[in-house]
Amino acid sequence: MAKQAKQELSFESAITRLEEIIQLTETPQTELEEMISLVEEGNKLIRHCRNILQKAELRIEELNNPNSKPSQQITDNSTADEFTLS
Repeated sequence: MAKQAKQELSFESAITRLEEIIQLTETPQTELEEMISLVEEGNKLIRHCRNILQKAELRIEELNNPNSKPSQQITDNSTADEFTLS
């Protein structure tokens, strides 16, 4: 998935694709190389969704407290809670 396309992908579309990836990884017919590619794509989508949620949280915080600075910064937790095969 290209970086530009990932940025344009909506949260809902990313979740739908993640659900597809989970189904594909649970299928015994999925070959190893495809499985690895799916896990990589899944991890990118998880980071993308997490980024969208963090931005939404900051916006909500700003709406609730318009006179104060947001207490949270958007962080890149690249490896936290990534998709793994188990």
